[in-house]
Amino acid sequence: MGIISIRDDNAYVGMAIQSGQGTPVAPNYFFRWLDGTKMEFDLKVAEVWEGDGTRHLSQIIKAHQMVKATIKLNPRPIELGFLESASLGSGADTFVTAVSSTTVSAGTVAGATSISVASSTGLPGSGTVTLVVGAGTVNEEIATFNMPATGAGPFVLTVSASGTLKNLHNSAEIVRNYSSHTLIDTVDSAYYTLEYGLGSLNSAAGPTIRITDCKVESIKREAKAGGLFEIELELYGIATTSQGSPSTVSYENHNPFLYSQSNGGWTVNGSTTGDAVAVSGFSITQKNALDTSIQAEQLVLAALAFGNLDIDVKLDLIFQNTSLIAQTYWAGGTVDAQAIGSGITIVKFTQPDGFHTVQYTIPTLSYTKTKMPEPKKDGKHFKLEVEGKSTSNQSQNAYLVQCVIHNTNNVTY
Repeated sequence: MGIISIRDDNAYVGMAIQSGQGTPVAPNYFFRWLDGTKMEFDLKVAEVWEGDGTRHLSQIIKAHQMVKATIKLNPRPIELGFLESASLGSGADTFVTAVSSTTVSAGTVAGATSISVASSTGLPGSGTVTLVVGAGTVNEEIATFNMPATGAGPFVLTVSASGTLKNLHNSAEIVRNYSSHTLIDTVDSAYYTLEYGLGSLNSAAGPTIRITDCKVESIKREAKAGGLFEIELELYGIATTSQGSPSTVSYENHNPFLYSQSNGGWTVNGSTTGDAVAVSGFSITQKNALDTSIQAEQLVLAALAFGNLDIDVKLDLIFQNTSLIAQTYWAGGTVDAQAIGSGITIVKFTQPDGFHTVQYTIPTLSYTKTKMPEPKKDGKHFKLEVEGKSTSNQSQNAYLVQCVIHNTNNVTY
């Protein structure tokens, strides 16, 4: 009998928020995973040696079991908000609905230069505005329109720069601005269900494992020049079940963020010039320090809870000046000093559509290490590596990290 070979890229990862502990749900977010995505059982056993007149091990018992999972991905705008909400905690999302929301009054064809809408409430009186048409449908597209809207109702929106609509649009499709999600770190999070389909995406050959009562242990947000914005989550889960069949998988139809979409809009040490335009890579790592010791009368944990919050930031710079060296070691001066320099750090990406954005703000980054540039005979540019920790600034800051996302998700996470 031959060996059945299952491709190791035949897998999916899905996730959903639970209404409460112990109530697993089918995933409704699915991620295009990267290498490094995995799950493993954390199993603790005890060896029992009993006096029976022999030199033999008597038995082994299982003392504890849980799951550790890692997800690496290039996040899309909607799923990024979901994962940030899971990482930052319950109530993290301060949601502001789209300023203008209306519907298509009459269907259009692909290539149309304008569209008819039922209302112009919330639209500006001049300039241009970027709107999503058919949000959440297969016809969805983002387009920029000239303002003001014309007509007495229905109103006509003309595509700017003599452009055209790429897709057909049906009557009653939604037309609106972006939705805003401002997320900050909170005390604890809800529980989440995580599902791994291993060898089951295109067949039922492998297991589908559903992990109940998960929380995020850590999240690393990073990107390098010329690459994609990437996040890596580590989650712990309390209980598992083997599902009878895989879930139906669907993916978000928006683009990931590119490093080049920073567009010079970053802030380093409170400045948008100098070092701020010379960042060649960054990472913001958050650790929630989950309490994984809450075990009572069962094999699995009774609960998971957030512990202390730790935010580490790394910046790779093309060396421009000695400002950050001075901040770290001389408190901004020229001699050894007790004080540690600090400054605000803002990282922002804006996609070409001008609609999807993400911004991270570290209100007080204390510089703990700045590696001196090394002279080399290759004659290439000096590099400056900076490390720091986010602090509450003597309890003056309401958060250690803030994430603001503009996307088409018009409900709170």
